[in-house]
Amino acid sequence: MNHIIMVIILLATLLSNNISAQTTKIVQLLQATLQQENKARKMIQVEIDSLGNEIGLMKQDLDSLEVTELAVKKDTLLYITKHHFAYEKGYYLEQQKVALQDIRAVTKDIGIFFETAPDTVQVVRQEYFEDSGYIKSSRKVDLFRTYFVSLKDNEYLADELINAFKKAGYKIEKGPWYD
Repeated sequence: MNHIIMVIILLATLLSNNISAQTTKIVQLLQATLQQENKARKMIQVEIDSLGNEIGLMKQDLDSLEVTELAVKKDTLLYITKHHFAYEKGYYLEQQKVALQDIRAVTKDIGIFFETAPDTVQVVRQEYFEDSGYIKSSRKVDLFRTYFVSLKDNEYLADELINAFKKAGYKIEKGPWYD
């Protein structure tokens, strides 16, 4: 009897390590895409006109994207981004959390999103102002934003994410993919 229990524990450990490795693959795909996104953003921060002059593009809060954390913890995707305000001195942190089981699809419109079950993405925004002001807000939504908006011709990413989710034991679909 003891021998059977040991075999069951060993199998459970092996299976959980395999699933953990697959959630790691999800994070690796997102981190690699983040690196590509950052390179693309740097290239488009300044546009060159027909005379060769630099034209500064209108900055928006989203242009200052910094990722402070991107991880899967206890089968929950956690993504914390830092954005500097374009017209005020200060910044905000935005934390998004969603259980992997609640993700239904990966889709691309103006950016890449994970579509989820209704109201399952928890978004917490903390705004910090130079004058020491602080505002915190929280809401629940059904879209998980990656802020990957600069990349084109990357439909392969949807297929890779779908496969990584499948290997981790989660079924997601590819939604509309517009470049």
